[in-house]
Amino acid sequence: MLHLEPVTAQNWRDGVFLTTDPDRRNPLDEEWVTSTAFSMLQAVYEENWDCRIIYDGETAVGFVFYGLWKEDRPLLCRYTIDADWQGKGYGQKALPLIVEQISRQYGSRKVYVTLEKKNARAVHLYEKFGFRGAGETDEGESVYVYEIKE
Repeated sequence: MLHLEPVTAQNWRDGVFLTTDPDRRNPLDEEWVTSTAFSMLQAVYEENWDCRIIYDGETAVGFVFYGLWKEDRPLLCRYTIDADWQGKGYGQKALPLIVEQISRQYGSRKVYVTLEKKNARAVHLYEKFGFRGAGETDEGESVYVYEIKE
């Protein structure tokens, strides 16, 4: 069963190994080693940012980093799923947990994500969940929004 865990002194390696363990054979994520480390540090030292490790039972399968963008807008900033290559659909299964966690922390508001249009797989995942284009761009990426309602 999937669940989210805060990054701690005991489990931080699980998050790092998602992007560095050659047995996972996820070369796209290998490019994000520095970003993962930065995300963990930012979540520790900046109160408006958080990161969680996504677990399936005891096995780390993903990593999520989110926080308040432009002071008041929750932004799902980084979301990586390790085991999609296994065909388990963790990306789709974890997204509701992530949105629920953001809602618990920030209340009922709109959640934003920035996506490159050329990343059709990610665009499809978010659109299927209910994210819609916001008509904005941020550093060359399109901004998508999902409204959390209580």
